[in-house]
Formats: sequence, structure tokens, C-alpha cells
Amino acid sequence: ERWRNLFLSALNQAKRQTKIVHDASREPEDRKRAKRLRAEAEAQRDLLLERGSEFHSDFYSYRYFASEGFLPGYSFPRLPLSAYLPGRRRKKGTEEFLTRPRFLAISEFGPRSFIYHEGSRYVVNKVIIPVEYEEGKVKRRAAQCKACGYLHPLGDEPSQDLCEYCGTQLPYPYDNLFNLQNVSTRRRDRINSDEEERFRMGYELKTGIRFAVRGGKKSAQQAALKDKNGEELASLVYGHAATIWRLNLGWRRRQNKDQAGYILDTERGYWANNKAVDDDPADPMTALTERVIPFVEDRRNCILLRPAGGLSNEAMASLQAALKASIQVHFQLEDRELATEPLPNDDDRRLILLYEAAEGGAGVLRRLVEDAKALPRVAKIALDICHFDPETGEDRKRAPNAPEDCEAACYDCLLSYYNQRDHQYLDRKLLSKLLLSWASGKVATSPTPVPRDQQIKRLLKLCDSNQERKWLDLVDKLNLKLPSHAQHFIESCKVRLDFFHQSEGAAIFIDGPHHDTPEQKAKDDKQQDDLENEGYTVIRFHHKVDWKEILEKYPSLFGKIEEKK
Repeated sequence: ERWRNLFLSALNQAKRQTKIVHDASREPEDRKRAKRLRAEAEAQRDLLLERGSEFHSDFYSYRYFASEGFLPGYSFPRLPLSAYLPGRRRKKGTEEFLTRPRFLAISEFGPRSFIYHEGSRYVVNKVIIPVEYEEGKVKRRAAQCKACGYLHPLGDEPSQDLCEYCGTQLPYPYDNLFNLQNVSTRRRDRINSDEEERFRMGYELKTGIRFAVRGGKKSAQQAALKDKNGEELASLVYGHAATIWRLNLGWRRRQNKDQAGYILDTERGYWANNKAVDDDPADPMTALTERVIPFVEDRRNCILLRPAGGLSNEAMASLQAALKASIQVHFQLEDRELATEPLPNDDDRRLILLYEAAEGGAGVLRRLVEDAKALPRVAKIALDICHFDPETGEDRKRAPNAPEDCEAACYDCLLSYYNQRDHQYLDRKLLSKLLLSWASGKVATSPTPVPRDQQIKRLLKLCDSNQERKWLDLVDKLNLKLPSHAQHFIESCKVRLDFFHQSEGAAIFIDGPHHDTPEQKAKDDKQQDDLENEGYTVIRFHHKVDWKEILEKYPSLFGKIEEKK
């Protein structure tokens, strides 16, 4: 019903634009404007009605199911943003649409930015305003923590005082956020030999994250990288299909850094011209203008990583580049499949955000928290990439077959095209001791947003028997995945479980000696049949069998058992 209403409202917008074209065409002086508006309205109507060989509408039901995780995301990717490029000499059929992924479009299709296409230059002068703007539903409010970058979307209610993630005092919220949709351009002039390099507008972009909430609980896994003595080296939080926002706060060269956003004509959709930044001719503006902050959002699998003890901005930037390169090597990913961002901002780096930029996700970040040795292996690869011996930490000074020594960073280690803004901070020598300690550590994971140690204490308090405590101690000793609940009651089957893995739908029973009686066996069989009919996986640990052998049969549920040396 929700998507049906959105689709109908979008069709109403196309009808309203058609009416504007019809009214404007009555006046001879507005015929040129009417012709242009008619072409735009017809092109937008084609998109809304999904005419053509591809589905261009964001109201496609399968695409919605893919964003919620019911269907594979790579088969039904999220619709990118489009920029309308008018045809030359107003010929029908010569207009084009240029598409970009949302996180890239927030900068390339930003207000008054330039687009170069087939020898011509276009300026993004207009945004397609949704119909909901008339009802006051387009502008959104959100508060972002200055300590960790965690986002708190708001409605009409007042902003909360403390951050949900780190407990820091929240600043005054943004109350003029504008969800950027498709844009329209105006052809300015042709590219000629006098233009030596393309002009690229520099925007101040800010990234925020918020974990998904399912069943009233935050969908996140807490993990910690610990050394042999149990000391924490780094904390990790994995979020499945977390919401990532990218905000365009304004031009980097703006005079007033405290003033964020751009002036938008809320009636016609034109962006106001900033004389202090560019000399492009202004578009006709009405009196109905507001200052808004464009943003885009998407769902991605991500990890928030915080090194213990705190690091300098230079060390955090170097660690961010080293982790991205080593994860790509270890899991055989391309540069565009993994992205990293510092949080809360470039000037105050406290956390490293890693997210899967590929549509549908590559599924590698989950392994960093579920596999106890995955992150230490990544740290060893990072040492090798940074020209250090992975075992001893000895400085090799250069990459194999390199003509000269690497003093701070080179394109064989930390430098890349994607982190050009951080090149001034990168220094591989700041990472040798840190990565060497990480390489000998082990990751301990909790199935809930709380740390593993707290999860074990919580489960032990809920245990009803010594057999349950013994089983939990064994799982913890083998560093296997902990259950999410203890003494969980399944209402549909009227059964109370000893332990429960909510994410996998696995019901676990620890059968003590009293389960050997015929009456109890018959009761257990009936409970198991009821649970399996409801789709649950039932695993029983009898007191007379080897529990370790049962755990080895379910590596996808508990993880792989690592034998101690």
C-alpha cells in the first residue's frame, strides 16, 4: 500500500507538470519554455511508467524486497540517480539521462556542479522536486553525534540528549535535510582547447551511519580483537544492511563554514547561484526559497572499527588505507567493492567505517567478526603490503623490484587514487608495532550488540542447571559463536528452549539425566516435531555423548573449532 501511494503521487507530479506546460503554451512568449518543459515532462513520465527495456522506477516491488534482504541485491540493484541532459537544438529524441550510484551522485550531481558529456558541458541547475514537498514531507530532521558519527533520524519530536551508540551529548539537529532525487541540467557551452583541465566543484561531504532495528533490537554484532593476555586491541561492530547517509554540507570554499546547505527554489526546483564560488549565469528564481542540505541514503553491510588507546589522525588514516588494501587482497576484491570512511570526520578520526560498496554486498565483512583468525590474517597481509616482515616486523624498506626505498608511503603500499585527500597523512612506519600485535591476536565475537564477556555473564545468570553452564563454558572455551538467548520461550509451540540462536533459528536443548525416562523422551520428541514444523532447527546435547562432536557437525552455526597447540 505504501509503494502504491508513492507511485500514484509520482504520477500526479507528472500530470501537474503537464498542466504547467499546457498553461504556459497559451502565451506566445512562453512557448520556448513550454517546449522544454514538455520534453522534460514526457521523459519523466516514461521513467515513472517504466517504459523501455529496463525498470527505471524506484517503485519497483522486487527492488524493495531486495533492499530488505528478501531477494539478492545484485539481481535487483538499488536505482541510481539520473541527470537529465537536454538534447542539442531541442530535437526530440536527442535528450539523454546520465546515471550514477547514490553515493557518487551526491557530489557529481551536486548543486551547480559541472557534467562533461560527449564534448559538451552541462551545469546541474535544477532538482526534480517530489510531490510530497507540498505537504512538507520532503525535508527531514536528524541529529548526528560529533564523537562517533552515529545518526539519529527525527520526526516532529524533540531531539534526544545522548547518542545511542556512544552516550555523548548530541548537538543541535539538522532540520532542513533534503533527500536528493533526479536532477536536470542546462547546456552551458562546449569544451574547447582553452580549457586545460576540467573544473570540479569541491563539496564538503559528511558520512553518518545507523544500524538497522529488527524485532525491536539493534541488528549488530559486537566483537573484540584481543591479544594472548586477553587485553583488548580493537573493538568491532558489524551491522547487516545498516543505513548509511551522505550529506552535502556545502562548498569547501564557502566563506561562512558554519552555514551549511544551499538555497533551493521550492517552487521551480532551481539551485541558487553562488557568486563567491562560480560565475555561471543564474536561473530565474521565485520568492519561495529555502536553505536545504542535500543527502542520499542506502543500505550496506558495514563494520565500525575502533583501535584501543586512541591513535593520531596520521596513524588512523594510514591504518584505514592499510586495512582496505589488505582486505581486498585477502578476500580478492576490487577497489570499488569496498569503501572506507573516517568517523566522525576527516579532522577528528576516532573510528574507521568499512562498508561493502558492491550492490548486494560481497559478504566479507561478516567474516571479520565471525572468524577468529580473519582479522589477524588481514593484519599480516597489511604488514607485507607496508614493506614489513609479517613475522618479525623488520622493515624491508621497499616493495619487491621497486627502484627506490619507500620513506613514508608509495603506490605499492598505502597510496591509491581513491585516498588522494589523505596522502599528506599516510605514513607506513606508524603501523608496524600496531599491526604486529594485531597479527598475533584473536577475535572474540558476541551475537548481540553487547561485548562477548557481558553476553556470557548474562547467559550464565539465566542457566537453570549445571549441565547448561558446562555446555556454555565449552562453547566459550572453544571460542565458538554464543547463543543469543537463554531460556527463550516459543509461544507458537509452547516450548521453552535452553538456548536459542535467533539469527539462525536454531533451538538448543541440553538433556540431563532426567531426560532418559520414557515419559520425558516422548515429551521431547513431540516438542522437537512441533519446532521443526515451525521451521526451527533443533539440536540436542545429551549428557552421555561427546558435545564437541556435535558442535563440529554445525560449523555454519557455531563456527569452526580451532584445536589448541
